[in-house]
Amino acid sequence: MGPMEKNPSNASRRTPVWVRVALIVGPAAAFVALLSVALADREGVPRVGDSAPDFSAPLLTEDGTLALSELRGRPAVLNFWASWCKPCEDEAPMLQAAHERYVDEVAFVGINIKDAESDARAFVERWRIDYPNVKDEGGRIYDDYALTGQPESFFIDAGGEIVAHVPGPLFEDDLDRLLGVLVTGDG
Repeated sequence: MGPMEKNPSNASRRTPVWVRVALIVGPAAAFVALLSVALADREGVPRVGDSAPDFSAPLLTEDGTLALSELRGRPAVLNFWASWCKPCEDEAPMLQAAHERYVDEVAFVGINIKDAESDARAFVERWRIDYPNVKDEGGRIYDDYALTGQPESFFIDAGGEIVAHVPGPLFEDDLDRLLGVLVTGDG
């Protein structure tokens, strides 16, 4: 190369510092902005102490519907599940046993999400679940409860207030403790 020819590798050395900083900071700023929008959008997420969002949904294994408001005056456990979810399978017998122990004190409701109805019915039959289960057609309940996956469970007192939320699988000790809180009203 002669003295008058430009070396392409020198071009990056001539790029102004502010351009290089903008190329680094710009994507980071865009990420922070998107994260802020996502978090602001979750402001409606029901939290402990909030009223549980009401819903009415068709029953999975029989005719009719169930509305959460019908359960007011009685503590309730809402368990969101899907037939293809391995942790949901692990929870099923534990939740059924808890339902049998607390049948007169706590209402249990399964809410099937993101599932084929035939698979959901087979799941209920296989695990011999005899508490009411509803179909979340269209995902409205999923959205109202701002779920992050399944399983997820909400523990609701007799007045309709959320007293606990378990995002993920329940473990027997936690389930027993939370049911005790629902029954006694002691947090």
